[in-house]
Amino acid sequence: MTTLFHLSRFLNYAASNCLRRVASAVICKQYYPALRLWEIPIAEYRTVKSPWMRPIPDYQTEVQEWNEEKEKICIDVTNEINNQIATDSIGRMFAVVQVCGKQFKITEHDIIIIEGFWPPNIGDQLKLEKVLLVGSKDFTLIGRPILNRELVSVDATVIEKTLSHTKTRFRFRPRKQYRRINFYRIQHTMLRINSININGNINEKKEVEGLDRVY
Repeated sequence: MTTLFHLSRFLNYAASNCLRRVASAVICKQYYPALRLWEIPIAEYRTVKSPWMRPIPDYQTEVQEWNEEKEKICIDVTNEINNQIATDSIGRMFAVVQVCGKQFKITEHDIIIIEGFWPPNIGDQLKLEKVLLVGSKDFTLIGRPILNRELVSVDATVIEKTLSHTKTRFRFRPRKQYRRINFYRIQHTMLRINSININGNINEKKEVEGLDRVY
């Protein structure tokens, strides 16, 4: 009987001592966050996310390999486009070109205005080399970033060089007796788009030949 009594006292003392140590550690971590600096961090994804946070991208996504079915579809589409080009049944074409740092969507017989000084004179025949995109009623060719210069040719003519309407620049500083007003005009060059053509098949690689000047 005495043995059981001493054993129960020992178990009670051990349990109370262990609980006291665990509770003190929890309280220290709760009221003293600096102690967390000595903890070893574990690299893992955050499980709790706010609704405005972007989802974590899945970098393990498998990319489907190029198979025979896709290759057959690509060949059929290429042959159909080449057939339309050979029979001249593509209709009225449009293009997106870059001239002097600006992009223009153009079709045949359009007139575009280039702002600022530009060297070409009236009557000059130009070939716009920076063609980003060419499209028709059934297909669109997109460059990466531009199309081959020998595949697509966009011809234009300078028809007029003039000045813009008078613009006003007014500067004012309150309570400083400072007022300035200036009038100015910007040089304009007008281009007429003569033609947009696709030369040959789209799957043929061509070299750049006869390139004199790029605008």
